[in-house]
Amino acid sequence: MDMNEKPKVEEKVQEVPEVEAPKLPDTKEEKLVAEILKKAPYAEGSVRRERRVEFKVPADRIKEFLELASEKFEMLIQISVVDWLKEGEFELVYQLWSVSESVHAFVKTRIPRENAKMPTVMDIWPVAETYEREAHEFFGIVFEGNPRLGPFILEPREYEKHPLRKDFNMIGYVKTIYGEDFDRYDESKTNYVI
Repeated sequence: MDMNEKPKVEEKVQEVPEVEAPKLPDTKEEKLVAEILKKAPYAEGSVRRERRVEFKVPADRIKEFLELASEKFEMLIQISVVDWLKEGEFELVYQLWSVSESVHAFVKTRIPRENAKMPTVMDIWPVAETYEREAHEFFGIVFEGNPRLGPFILEPREYEKHPLRKDFNMIGYVKTIYGEDFDRYDESKTNYVI
């Protein structure tokens, strides 16, 4: 063998046994999703991770689905809104908690931005009144059946403005309220404040 020649080494390939992901219904989360989807085949459901599940539901079936989900998810934690401006839709995310199963659920539905209406879920979870009032005030979504959709957090002059919509003109609003000469810079005149 030549001194510059490298010795030949036999390569040994070790086979790694395949580990299959757990299939339905091997975890408590998957069992929970399967049980709910069996009663609500119109919805889509998945496990995001341990103790976290997600459902996507058509807007016209959301109330029916949430009534069904309330059998397992005793608490409504929050209703949040995502403004999909380019798609012309709002996505409502109902966050639920199952005390008995210790599982957090996200129930998502989409509705058109224009004339945005949803049925109230106050009859399922009374705490929904607060979250629905907030979504109404900041995004303009009308929750049919909620009797308290009036001014809540914002001042009366701001009530119909819906400031969390992505197309809300903040600069125009500030100029209207404070005037054209409103100083929008900090004292050093280098940083734009608004």
